[in-house]
Amino acid sequence: MFAYLTHVRARPGKREALMDANIRMQSATLQEEGVPVYIFHTSEENPDEFYYYDLYQSEEAYLEHCQTEAFQQMIGCIGELADVLEMKKLLPFGVVKSQPISTTV
Repeated sequence: MFAYLTHVRARPGKREALMDANIRMQSATLQEEGVPVYIFHTSEENPDEFYYYDLYQSEEAYLEHCQTEAFQQMIGCIGELADVLEMKKLLPFGVVKSQPISTTV
């Protein structure tokens, strides 16, 4: 099990387009078995700052996720919509608690 924490900044005038792309990505990922946590955030101080936290059950689940049409579309447009500021691979420890807040995006 591992996760990624990614920090991006929307390019000027691209916040809404980035938000729309994020929502499409989240909706598609709801169907993926090996991705128990997939949360996108915006910063309270700066709404153009986005943080993504995605948890994968295995390397295979991550590779399958990367092959999805939604992921490929997101990768294809992210450079136009945002600057990727940082991406860190994280290794969770202890008990992982995850409960759905909502099934709609």
